[in-house]
Amino acid sequence: MFGEVLLQDSAAGDQSYSDLNSFRALLERDRVIEDLKQKVQTKEKEVDSLFQRNSYLAREVRYLNDVVQHLNQKMAELEADQQVAREKIRSLLSRRAPAVPPTRPTTRPAVDPDQLRQVSRLTRDLSVSSKQLRATVRQALTDMKNQLEQLRACLGKLAQVEQEAAGEVEELRSLYRKEAVERKSLYNKLLELQGNIRVFCRCRKSSTSMLCVEKTDDQEVLITQRSSKKKFQFDKVFPPSSSQEEVFAGTLPVITSCVDGYNVCILAYGQTGSGKTYTMMGSKENPGVNIRSIRELLRICAEKEKVSYTLKISMLEIYNDTLNDLLTKSPGAALDIRVQGKSVSVPGLTQVQVQTEADILNVMEMGGKNRKIASTKMNIHSSRSHLVVALEVGGSDEVSGLTARGTLTLCDLAGSERISKTEAEGQRLVEAAAINKSLTALGQVFSALKCNALHIPFRNSKLTHLLQPCLSGDAKCCVFVNVSPDMKDVAETLSTLQFGSTIRQVSLGKAAQNLVPAKGNKTSK
Repeated sequence: MFGEVLLQDSAAGDQSYSDLNSFRALLERDRVIEDLKQKVQTKEKEVDSLFQRNSYLAREVRYLNDVVQHLNQKMAELEADQQVAREKIRSLLSRRAPAVPPTRPTTRPAVDPDQLRQVSRLTRDLSVSSKQLRATVRQALTDMKNQLEQLRACLGKLAQVEQEAAGEVEELRSLYRKEAVERKSLYNKLLELQGNIRVFCRCRKSSTSMLCVEKTDDQEVLITQRSSKKKFQFDKVFPPSSSQEEVFAGTLPVITSCVDGYNVCILAYGQTGSGKTYTMMGSKENPGVNIRSIRELLRICAEKEKVSYTLKISMLEIYNDTLNDLLTKSPGAALDIRVQGKSVSVPGLTQVQVQTEADILNVMEMGGKNRKIASTKMNIHSSRSHLVVALEVGGSDEVSGLTARGTLTLCDLAGSERISKTEAEGQRLVEAAAINKSLTALGQVFSALKCNALHIPFRNSKLTHLLQPCLSGDAKCCVFVNVSPDMKDVAETLSTLQFGSTIRQVSLGKAAQNLVPAKGNKTSK
């Protein structure tokens, strides 16, 4: 028990000691706070004293300015009095003249002394005012000079800041451009891995002022229909001012992969008169994607000295859901599509080997003349068939012993038509029905591909059947959606943009490279 009492006393002592230390700490803190308050009060008094001193100095400056102004006035008066005194002395000296023979006295007009004194006083006041004005002007000029020097210094600092800001802006622009290039490169790689169809939008020129399509940036267009507006995203948007070179540059990376053994397909879709044929075929002076693509492939093949290439071109049209060979010397022969596994071919289709650009021009010109063209209310030179140009590129590498085979398929689709606008009748009506049916089948194929449907209706038309290898994951595909900016075509333009937006969401998968060992070579694929 005695031990417990000791322990209790010891615990109570520790508690009292702890409370004492806390009390001392509080007292010390209060003392520090009081010292700080006293210092703050002292500083406030010093500030008040400085304010009072500043006010006194300001009044002293104003008083001294008044004194200086008064002294300047007195100085001006004294200078005026001095000038008057000098004039008087000069007048007195001029009166002291040497003795001369008496002359005939001259009569001077009488001068009123009061008027003389008044003129003298006015002269003095004018001189005083002149002196004051001179002093005031001199002081104003001095102040203006000081202000100009300060302004010049500020302008120098501003120019330096502007130069530094311009440097920072340029650095930010450089970083932005670099980031945009890297982002675009990564985006392209992602699209290539996913096998997405690249969709480009091209707007043709218009002579009207009422437009329904507006380019907001390089990848977006805005369409206005009545009071509603809708935006569409594409891989690249080409405005009416775009040249054929700029349009071809957008497809160049995909086209050049054809020489490496990849199948490539380029389609042009849009309403009749929207510029599809101009985009794909162009004119003789300004060719389109077709001729420029083959020309570029010829150039690449010529640069690779260790690879021997063979280029063969074929042209056919799909007219009223039948195949017509545009390069044959005996037209009218029936053609059909043959499927072997994933391969689709047209037996009996004429293939012409090309080696030079002249060969290309001759072939394209001959095939273009044989294509079905007619006049409708919406287009004087309306294509009445789908044009398919296929360029087979075979290359044998002497070093690796591999043979690469790629096919570049260029398709200029006939324009979608509304019978109410084209007012087609007779044969034109039959053609329009066949065109719209095949384009509808193409839309069904893209919709099925977008949804990853188990069955893709490629056999619904000759067009989709022929394009099956290009749309089933074995090729890189690009689509041009050509639109008209005229307000009267807003319904067809909106439908075309929606079609292109649907295509852009299709993933075909990574394209396969067609490489096989050369004959007699055991190199594996």
